[in-house]
Amino acid sequence: MNKPIVLVVEDDPLQRRLIRGNLESEGFVVTDAADQASAVAEMRRLPAEIALVDYKLGRETGLEVIRLLLKENPALAPIMITAFASVETAVEAIKAGAYDYIVKPIDFKKLLLIIDRALERLRLRAEVQSLRETLVDKFSARNFVSASPAMEAVSRLMSKASQSDANVLITGETGTGKDLVARSIHFASRRAKGPFLAINIPSLPESLIESELFGAEKGAFTGAGERKTGKFEAAGGGTLLLDEIGDLPLHLQVKLLRFLQDREFSRLGSTAVLRADVRVLAATNRDLEKAVSEGAFRADLFYRLDVIRIALPPLRERREDIPPLVDHFLRKYALREKKAIHGISEEALDMLIRHPYPGNVRELENAVERAVVFCENDMIRSEDLPRSLTIRSEADSPFPGKAVSLAEKVKRLEIREIREALEASGGVKSAAARKLGITERMLSYKVKIYGLKPKSPEAGNPV
Repeated sequence: MNKPIVLVVEDDPLQRRLIRGNLESEGFVVTDAADQASAVAEMRRLPAEIALVDYKLGRETGLEVIRLLLKENPALAPIMITAFASVETAVEAIKAGAYDYIVKPIDFKKLLLIIDRALERLRLRAEVQSLRETLVDKFSARNFVSASPAMEAVSRLMSKASQSDANVLITGETGTGKDLVARSIHFASRRAKGPFLAINIPSLPESLIESELFGAEKGAFTGAGERKTGKFEAAGGGTLLLDEIGDLPLHLQVKLLRFLQDREFSRLGSTAVLRADVRVLAATNRDLEKAVSEGAFRADLFYRLDVIRIALPPLRERREDIPPLVDHFLRKYALREKKAIHGISEEALDMLIRHPYPGNVRELENAVERAVVFCENDMIRSEDLPRSLTIRSEADSPFPGKAVSLAEKVKRLEIREIREALEASGGVKSAAARKLGITERMLSYKVKIYGLKPKSPEAGNPV
């Protein structure tokens, strides 16, 4: 902070001039006031970073002045000046919002040290706020890149979930973006100022999962040399994502269920009951309902987790999202690599759209990142893409020929997907709509605008 601004609130003119002169000689910009009203007016005229406020201001109290100044500028660091060094005075000052206090007669070397610490605290607070705002912006739902009705439905569910404190179960194949959805919900919720922690259950040995989740006392197990704080305790006031919840051992499902019911838990090796205010989000690529029927997952825990379910469709079922995602990743990695890449060739985009994506969005992102790294022109070409993106035969391609616009490609894709869904559902629109991840009304609209006709029972051919 260059030339910090300091407001001196002191009713004794001699003391006020003395403090001001010493601070100005150290390079501070100083403004002063003799009472509460003029102090507030000075703060509005020239917002200060530090306020030195006398404890006694005639009939007024410096404690009330600090409270009023903090209302004007919550980022202010007030320092109380007092002639009465006592624990009671210090407690009063801190409760009023003071960063610290100093006793008269003022030791200016000590005062400068207190001001330096207060400025460092302000700097760190500003950095934390900046990082938090960056995270909130990064994981905002408005940054979701999609064009499909299925993902629009996901965005609506995320918005509802962020306004609630209910448990959320996020399902979908690996690479569909479950972690991104969880973070977006957290940073749009009332818990955004609290921590967001995640634990990937399959990545831990089964013997360590309990201590990672619930913590452990010193000596609770071999190697536990000190008390360990678990994720539930550390995420207090925030959100905890239990990634791949389907892999949680049955004996720990009981402890998790207890926590979800009562918000209570005990550290490993202790009988003391602890409480934590934590919102739980769970993610899985497994079919938990099938796991429940097979006895591999507790039914009561499943129903506790499954209050709000957000199912992420695989990328191959929403190919209309591929072009905007390609554009997003291209700009992201071109910026990182400092390359002036302005687009992607039609052939390369065709390859990306036709690929089946077993790795979903993550695989697409990796493919575009690789293409940007290898690109030596101002446009991504097919030879820049990974070899795994093999071109299907022309007969299997939904885009025969090369001179086809992006809008036409999306239209042909939609027509093909709608036909396949209607055929698979025997012409039942409600079932086809569920398969496509859209409403029946939307399906009827698309059937109409594309001029598709119902399946003819006599002909036995699909639309």
